[in-house]
Amino acid sequence: MKPIRIAFILPGLGRVQRGAETAFLEVARCLASYPDIEVELFGTGDETPDGITAHSVGYISREKFEKWPSLPFFRNEYAYEELTFTWNLRRAGIYHPENFDATISCTFPHVHTFLNRRRKHGKPLNIFVTQNGDWMCRAKHREYRLFDCDGLVCINPEYHERNKHNYPSALIPNGTDPDFFTPHSTDSIPDEVRLNHNGPIVVMASAMIPSKRIDRAVEAVALVPDACLVVAGDGPDRNCIAAAAERLLRGRHRFLGSVKRHFMPHLFRQADVFLHMSQDEPFGIVYLEAGASGLPIVCHDSEISRWIMGNCAEFVDTTDAAAVAQKIETVLQPELGRQLGSAIRQRIIEDWSWAAQAAKYRDFIYQRLGNKSPDANVSQNVSQPELASVNGD
Repeated sequence: MKPIRIAFILPGLGRVQRGAETAFLEVARCLASYPDIEVELFGTGDETPDGITAHSVGYISREKFEKWPSLPFFRNEYAYEELTFTWNLRRAGIYHPENFDATISCTFPHVHTFLNRRRKHGKPLNIFVTQNGDWMCRAKHREYRLFDCDGLVCINPEYHERNKHNYPSALIPNGTDPDFFTPHSTDSIPDEVRLNHNGPIVVMASAMIPSKRIDRAVEAVALVPDACLVVAGDGPDRNCIAAAAERLLRGRHRFLGSVKRHFMPHLFRQADVFLHMSQDEPFGIVYLEAGASGLPIVCHDSEISRWIMGNCAEFVDTTDAAAVAQKIETVLQPELGRQLGSAIRQRIIEDWSWAAQAAKYRDFIYQRLGNKSPDANVSQNVSQPELASVNGD
């Protein structure tokens, strides 16, 4: 029996380590460990797992487009960058659809449209993952009318419920590696993330964009005596956030910019609290990474955050800076902080490993190919559409 050949395609793959890029690399790594799966990666960098074929193409960074206009097909700087990646992927001639049984992607519209147009006789399967939301799956106007896929991976129950009647769907969340993100280590702390602060340290790992609400985090942490806010991440709001921090948190903040993934466990182990202010988070791999590191978590009270963390975190309406500050002070109590950190790590070890999620991807792809995987274990999570909207090429 020939192995199933899968292509993962994402502009930032191998170059940046945001949530979607981390998820694709980890799922690809776990899938490649199966003898019946072959994986290739298409991105713009070279930081990829050993033993996996990876292709890097040219691109123009999204930062170059931060002030460009918002237009159909170019709603933000991400779409502009995606177009430059897609154009270079096409020009390079390194993606051959006949070599694959399935593609896995999560960006729209350019990569998605490119993959659909390159298919022949409905192959390879176009598997779309809702890493960046499900708006493109639901909207039926303008360029969103072009969306179509052979299988939809929904990373949270809300997305699955909304889309399971329109596309063949599977509920497959993200995960983490609890052997990599651990509370303790004998390794020395790298200078790049070494923190020197005598008071409590509140860490965030977040892009500096409006939806992440870092400006409100600045307001909240300013209300916590002696607390220092440390942010790993970058984005177009960097200047206005820095100005607010200089005004409200002078001497009590550090903005590290983009931090490489292998430094993140060292950063988490120096912190006292992990804070996440986003109110509309598709999943939040950072919850799992911080939790696996044993950090108590304060985050927005939503169905998705409670689904991930159960009763192992402190939930709050992040619209209210004073309430957020109060929750931070609550988890700074040593005994409660230890209890929450221990509980969330145990929950992650039991339910949220990357290996478990990759097994579900494997079963779903087998199911969409019309085959039964050797050890299928996710059939109860796979939904066929009641109103079919999957069209063959």
